[in-house]
Amino acid sequence: MFHSRGLHRPEFAAGEDRGGWPVITRRRRSVELTQMFVSGTRGWWVGLARRRFVPTVAVMMAAATFASCTGATGTDPGATGSAGASTSPPAATATGSVQPPVSLPHSAVGRQARWVLDQLALETGPTAAEARRRFGTRFLDEVPPAEVNTVFDELRPAGPWSPVDVDAVGGDAVVRLHDGSGEPWRMVISLGGDGTIATLLIRPDSGDDETANSWAEVHEQLTALDADVNLLAARVTDDGRCEPVTEIEPREPQPMASIFKLYVLDAVAAAVENGGIGWSDQLAVTDEVRSLPSGRLQDRPDGAQVSVSKAAAGMIAISDNTAADMLADLVGRDAVEAAMADLGHADPALNQPFLTTRELFAVGWGPGERRSRWSEADEAERRRLLASLTSGALDVAAGDVDDPAWPSGVSWLGSAHDICAALVGLHERDRSDPDTRMLRTILGHNRGVTIDENRWPYVAYKGGSAPGVVTGSWYGERSDGERYVYVMQAASTDAAALQDHSAFFSLAEDAFTLLARE
Repeated sequence: MFHSRGLHRPEFAAGEDRGGWPVITRRRRSVELTQMFVSGTRGWWVGLARRRFVPTVAVMMAAATFASCTGATGTDPGATGSAGASTSPPAATATGSVQPPVSLPHSAVGRQARWVLDQLALETGPTAAEARRRFGTRFLDEVPPAEVNTVFDELRPAGPWSPVDVDAVGGDAVVRLHDGSGEPWRMVISLGGDGTIATLLIRPDSGDDETANSWAEVHEQLTALDADVNLLAARVTDDGRCEPVTEIEPREPQPMASIFKLYVLDAVAAAVENGGIGWSDQLAVTDEVRSLPSGRLQDRPDGAQVSVSKAAAGMIAISDNTAADMLADLVGRDAVEAAMADLGHADPALNQPFLTTRELFAVGWGPGERRSRWSEADEAERRRLLASLTSGALDVAAGDVDDPAWPSGVSWLGSAHDICAALVGLHERDRSDPDTRMLRTILGHNRGVTIDENRWPYVAYKGGSAPGVVTGSWYGERSDGERYVYVMQAASTDAAALQDHSAFFSLAEDAFTLLARE
């Protein structure tokens, strides 16, 4: 899982996931795409397909994506029985040149994307039985298995289809295609926790660049989401304050998703400073701490060993939920709650008792009336509810995590200002440890999106998502020594409203371009 990068430094595997998010380096965003995800219904997309000479299909129905908090990993149900590799010839571009096809990744999402293209190369299919095996339950609730073939039939006349570019991380991928005439298309595909297809969107790729060239455009694009949004772009002053450059409701608490892991990291760093634990101390994976994806440690056998530094690295870089719970168990709930106050959270009581990811899943999507009990309970009753949860194997599957639980209070809450303070506080703490700079190494491994490395030589990132929630936060040090933080949060009671993560995260790239000019 990890390989050595030096004494007392976090260790990462080659080709590591970038925090559970697709890193879109060639942005071809479209308001149309967002509108498809937000307002699409089965009748709407079928009608749209039939109105176009070249068909377009948008299939998103009830996708159960929980990257960074449930992830999109899992077994690949299509590893066998595939139609095989495509034999489509290289597609000509719109100008008549030939762009050779690319190989799709040998991962679960890559194999599912390959299967989609292989099906499009056939005269018919998939069968209803194959559709049941390939697509997730909630997808098929909206698009019955017997009708999936119709979707593919709408697209076949435009073939043969050839992939010419791909961005894939974890269970999410954006595959850029050329059709038989060389016209550009885009396929967005995401997997559920069981490895089946939860989201599939195939549409013409206009190549329109909707880069936000001003803060007004950043506001416009973010507030266009069908969600409550928070935003803070701030300069970090010499005394560590977050001085706003631009903002939207920056002090309003919103779900943070996996950004909560910053507080776990701070609690661990405090315990190391106090001598209670060491970065090289070993932790064991057990059923008592094993959580759901995202991450990798949940797949390790009982008794597998991982150092504190490796667990912390995985918790931040790939948002490993099991690593987070192992570390929270190591330092204790009280220490993580104290870390929220230490890092300047305006109202730590909002997160008391502080949930582990296992507890979030068990309360939010577990059997019985746990969610409603949590919603109606005070802090004392909530602590009793957590104490009553069974130990051992979690009684929730990734596929159960499919609807927003945050409106019932099953979440970690904080404002954009709280998150800014946490990022600054962690980096200020690291300055007192010049020998190892452990926190800086952990936080700076994953930049989250493509940001100019010459202008921004150091960038730290932590983001997350849950049904109805997507968040991102960045701390950047500019080449002239100025420091800035950028935070976005979006929350909706409709899980479908925030499926298009690429447009959301592309705004961060635009923001750092703007911050470079401040």
